[in-house]
Amino acid sequence: MKKCLYFFVFLVIFSLLVSAGYDFSNIKEKISTFTLVNGLKFILLEDHSVPIVSFVTYVNVGGSDERIGIYGISHFLEHMAFKGTSEIGTTDFKKEKKILTKMDAVFDKILAERDSLNPDEEKLKKYNEELEKLKEEAARYVDPNDFDSILKRHGAVGINAGTSKDATMYFLSLPSNKIELWAYLESSRFTDPVFREFFKERGVIKEERRTRTENNPFGKLFEELLSLAFKDHPYRVNGIGPMSNIEHISRKDMTAYFRANYTAENMVIGVTGDVYPQQLKKLARDYFSKIPAGRKKPRVFTVEPKQLGEKTITIFEDSQPALALVYHCPSVLHEDFVKFSLLDNILTAGRSSRLNKKMVITDKSALGVISLAGIPGDKYPGLYLIFTLPNMEHTNKELLRVIDEEIEKIQNESVSEDELKSAKTRIKAGILSGMKSNRGLLMGLLNAEVKSGSWEKAFDDLNEIEKVTTEDIRELVKQYLNKDNRSIARLEKKEVKK
Repeated sequence: MKKCLYFFVFLVIFSLLVSAGYDFSNIKEKISTFTLVNGLKFILLEDHSVPIVSFVTYVNVGGSDERIGIYGISHFLEHMAFKGTSEIGTTDFKKEKKILTKMDAVFDKILAERDSLNPDEEKLKKYNEELEKLKEEAARYVDPNDFDSILKRHGAVGINAGTSKDATMYFLSLPSNKIELWAYLESSRFTDPVFREFFKERGVIKEERRTRTENNPFGKLFEELLSLAFKDHPYRVNGIGPMSNIEHISRKDMTAYFRANYTAENMVIGVTGDVYPQQLKKLARDYFSKIPAGRKKPRVFTVEPKQLGEKTITIFEDSQPALALVYHCPSVLHEDFVKFSLLDNILTAGRSSRLNKKMVITDKSALGVISLAGIPGDKYPGLYLIFTLPNMEHTNKELLRVIDEEIEKIQNESVSEDELKSAKTRIKAGILSGMKSNRGLLMGLLNAEVKSGSWEKAFDDLNEIEKVTTEDIRELVKQYLNKDNRSIARLEKKEVKK
């Protein structure tokens, strides 16, 4: 499953378009909502131009909701949600269930022995051999990828999911005459999940971590940067989790986490395409009413304290050097958040942006430079990132100096009216292009519903972005882009010893 960081981008695109004064009256007329008795809300964006329907199940739980010992469980659970139910993915669930229970018991023994003061390696070897035999036995009753196969046989495309620090999403598209199939399968996996092939999938996730982080210099850089920038908030932990946590999570942990978080009050389902409100309501009542109501997930109460000074870390790898700077910034709920998108355009977006023009085009000191707010999430106050790669014969130190000079210029002189106007124009052009995607709009509605309290909040303050002035940008940079508020991670090439 793809790491779903990009639904943050959908929200930014959508909210900026709203703020730019785009006329949403026609779109509003196509949106309807309803809530089941159990608290599960549906948001429908009708579009009958083609016989296709897209679905997004948004679960308000992600990496920031985890605790020590089970970091990474949200991502792990996302993988397991495709493993089927007591009816799907199995050839004989009664026999399979007995083996799964035995596997859980053996794994409990492995954990108890492994976590003891003096682990007995012989016992561990015996337990692990027993677990391997049970895995082979259980595999005889598994119909691999049955859940996906059923959907694909009926024309489904875009079957995927993603987990971020803020949320977990599941999405797919189907022909509109297959809506009831979606309702049956989607409701089943969230009311009757079977976390089969658990230990096999753990191996897949461990390999994913090795590929993305442990064997990836850039992955290492960003993992270290997060842990450096955040002192208390759970944003400090890589979303995939530490390897030791991945190895420690049990099926019992996952079942408990699922029951606590995958509840009707903590989920929103978005639908867009060729479907009518009454049609969707009936299917929702028939299939999704059985999801337990639960309770709405409370916001993480940990508040990141004010940073007391600049933090730095340097990693040495046989790799392309890199420089990453992050500044603490507010959440998507704050009025300043949207201003960072204008700052992105002024600093790094397009050939005429300040840093791109200076570092990439004129000096050729950098291979590229980007910036982005809302790292690693935007539900809570996060980070504003500036990331660049030095060109040959140039250094991270040199690039840092240039970045600091441009930031200081804005703090002292602000930006020109032409720069700001151009940034607003580029944002609008990009956003209008993104409007062609109904799924993009739907993602914006879901994000607004969960993060701001109502999908209608996406349509508030229509002229907000037009009100931003050059002085606002200067004050933004003065307030947030100062050295006491930043952390720096450098990736330097290892020196070859002669």
